[in-house]
Amino acid sequence: MRLLAFAGLFAGFGATAGATDYPVTVTDLAGRSVEIKAEPQRIVVQDGRDLFALTLLDREDPLKRVVAWNNIVSRSDPQTWNLFKSTWPESAAKALDMKFGDEGQINIEQAVAAKPDLIIYQVRVRKALDDADLLKRFDSLGVPVIMIDTEMEPTVNAPKTVSLLGKVLNREKEAREYTDFYATRLAEIRKAIEGAPKPKVFVEAKAGQKGADFCCFTHGDVYWGKLISEAGGINLGSSLVKGRTGDVTIESVISAAPDVYVMTGSPFSSDGSVSPPFGFGAHKQKVSAALGALERRKGFDLVKAVRDHKVYGVYHQLYASAMNLYAVELLAKAFYPDHLKGLDPDADLHKIVAEFTGLPKGVPVVFGAKAPEASN
Repeated sequence: MRLLAFAGLFAGFGATAGATDYPVTVTDLAGRSVEIKAEPQRIVVQDGRDLFALTLLDREDPLKRVVAWNNIVSRSDPQTWNLFKSTWPESAAKALDMKFGDEGQINIEQAVAAKPDLIIYQVRVRKALDDADLLKRFDSLGVPVIMIDTEMEPTVNAPKTVSLLGKVLNREKEAREYTDFYATRLAEIRKAIEGAPKPKVFVEAKAGQKGADFCCFTHGDVYWGKLISEAGGINLGSSLVKGRTGDVTIESVISAAPDVYVMTGSPFSSDGSVSPPFGFGAHKQKVSAALGALERRKGFDLVKAVRDHKVYGVYHQLYASAMNLYAVELLAKAFYPDHLKGLDPDADLHKIVAEFTGLPKGVPVVFGAKAPEASN
C-alpha cells in the first residue's frame, strides 16, 4: 500500500510540474533548504555514478554541465565509460577527474578553481563534509551544495533524487517521465508479491573482482542488502556480517542455505578481475561464461541455490544508480517467478535506455542474467 501511494504521489507531482522558475529553493535529501539562484551550467559531482541520473535528465549530453567530478565509472566500468566518451567526446574530455575520496574527501581549492555554480554530493558522505566544515565554506563562497541519495534508501530516494535534480537543472519533464515509470513498476511488483513467502538470498558483491579463488564479499543492511530486501528477499548478509559490509566464508554460505545466490559484477579495471562484465556495451556470452566459471569455484556445488539452479548476476553499479529499478525487477522476478510471469526486466531496461536517455539507439546493454547451470 505504501508503494501504491508513492506511485500516486509522483503522478500528482507530474500533473503540475513545469519549467523551473529561478531563483528556486529546494529541500535536498539531507533535509537541507538550498537556494538555487539560476539554472546551473557548471557542476561538480562527488560520486561519478550520478552520471546515470544526469543521463536521464540532460539527455542530449549528460556531461555538458560537469566541469569536475570523481569519474568512478572509468575505473569501475571502462567499457561503459568508453561508450559515454565516444558518444559525447567533447564534454567527456572537458570534465576534470578529481578522483575524490570515496567517503567525500575533496580538494576545495581544485573544486573552486573549476568555478562551479552547483556541487552534488551523496548523503552517505555527509560526515566528511561536516568534519571538514565544507558546507559552510562552500556557502561562504556562494556555491550551493545539494545532497542526493541513490544508495542508503535506494528505491525510496532514487526517484526523489531524479525529481530533485530535475527541479534544480530545469529538467522537470524528463524527471517526471522516468519517476512515473519507476513508481508504476515498483507498485506493480509490490502488489504481485504481497504476502508471498520470502526467499533467503545471499549476494556476493563484486564477485570475481579479486580473482577466481576469492569468496565472498557481501553487504549487510545497506546497498545491495537494501535492494535484496526491496525486491522481497531476506538478505543473509545482514546476519552474516557485523558491519555494513564484510567477507564471508563459503562454509558460512553453505550453512546459511540460500534459496537464491546473486553475484554482482562489473568489468573492473583491477588486475586479476574475472568479474562478470555487465554494463553498457556488454556481451551476453562473456557474461554467461564469467558467471559459469564463478559457479564452479571450490565448494559451490554444496550451496543450495547452486544445486537448485537459482544463481543470478546483476550489474554491480546499480546499487548506487538512479537506474536501480532494473535491479529490483530482475531480483523480484528471480525470487518470485510464478508471481511475476508478465514482468520483463530486460524489455523495461531497453525502454529506459531508448525513451529516457540520449544514448545511441540499439546500444548493447546487459545489466543482468541467470547463470548457466553449473557442471562441477
